[in-house]
Amino acid sequence: MNKKQEKTCNGYEAMFTFLSEEDFQKHLRECESCSKEHEKMQKISALIQEAKPYIKEKQKQSKIVKSVAACFVIAFATLSIPIYMAGVNVYDNLVAQNALTAQELGLPVDEYGLLYVE
Repeated sequence: MNKKQEKTCNGYEAMFTFLSEEDFQKHLRECESCSKEHEKMQKISALIQEAKPYIKEKQKQSKIVKSVAACFVIAFATLSIPIYMAGVNVYDNLVAQNALTAQELGLPVDEYGLLYVE
């Protein structure tokens, strides 16, 4: 690279960003450093284009897995909440001794509420 090019070259990124396509191509022909950098970028771009279908397939699979997991969570919550609530009622009845009396069960009782046996 000669002295004139060193003064006019601000680096590959700056030239790529701020020059028109025509001026950028002209600069690549004149500047060896930017030309090498451009070749690297072209290789990287080719690799990205090659990997693009695999990445899209992976994203599609990820969406399917997330959807199945969400459905499982919804189904589990829908089924487990009633079971949990039934368990809470049984627990409350045992702890609070809210058991039905013999009279409420329809059994014969005397005037004191005790089970009447003949």
